[in-house]
Amino acid sequence: MRFSKYARFYVLATQGIITMVVLALIGFFIGRAIDVESIWPGVLATIGALCGLISFICTLLKLLKEEDKVKHEPKNRSED
Repeated sequence: MRFSKYARFYVLATQGIITMVVLALIGFFIGRAIDVESIWPGVLATIGALCGLISFICTLLKLLKEEDKVKHEPKNRSED
C-alpha cells in the first residue's frame, strides 16, 4: 500500500500549489479592480499566495498528525 501513501502526498502537494496560485490570482484581480497603476495588485497577490501557503501547511500538519495517530494506534484483536 505504499502507492496509496505516495498518491496521497501527490494530491496534497497539487492541491496546495493550486490553492496558492488561485488565491494569488484572486488577490491580483482584486488589486487591479482597486487601482491598476498602484502597488495593490502585487501586494494582494502576495498576501493571497501567503494565505494559500499557510492553508497548505495546516493541511499537511493535519495529515501527518492523522498518520501518526493511525500508526501508533494499537490493533484490535478479536478473540475466537
